[in-house]
Amino acid sequence: MVSFTGSTGAGVQVSQAAAPTVKRVTLELGGKSANVALDDADPVLVAKKSIGACFQNSGQTCSALTRLIIPKSMRDDVCEIISARVSGYTAGDPLADGTRCGPMVSEKQQKSVEAYISTGIREGATLLAGGEGMPEGLDSGYFVKPTAFADVTPEMTIWKEEIFGPVLVITTYESEEE
Repeated sequence: MVSFTGSTGAGVQVSQAAAPTVKRVTLELGGKSANVALDDADPVLVAKKSIGACFQNSGQTCSALTRLIIPKSMRDDVCEIISARVSGYTAGDPLADGTRCGPMVSEKQQKSVEAYISTGIREGATLLAGGEGMPEGLDSGYFVKPTAFADVTPEMTIWKEEIFGPVLVITTYESEEE
């Protein structure tokens, strides 16, 4: 039995390697977890809990809730809180006091997350916090700025694809039926 958690591409490779000997394979592959807030939720609590659910382990968890879906009426309040809090996140040594965001697991992952951030900007999402380049005060290591986007639409790459880094994307809805 082979059990693997990771990207879709790596899952294909694992399955192909296991096929000649007919090994059973269980795969948990990339996804994009949604966090939905209903209109009776407290915007302050939504913002705080959403940040924690997305940025734990620098966003490098399979269960990170990286897509936040909120009522349009809540947008300004939630985005203001998220912008202020994420802008205040310090990236650096995860063992140092005050650090809220550690490094990416590798240079390849750092570059991948940076590319998603650039794509989000290019595709027109509203940058609330973070953005391109190394975090302030760091000139080495696999760090990216903790980042949050608003006004993300379902057509945007950062909405559809798992980033696997400290990037929160936010969209709104008009009604629960939507």
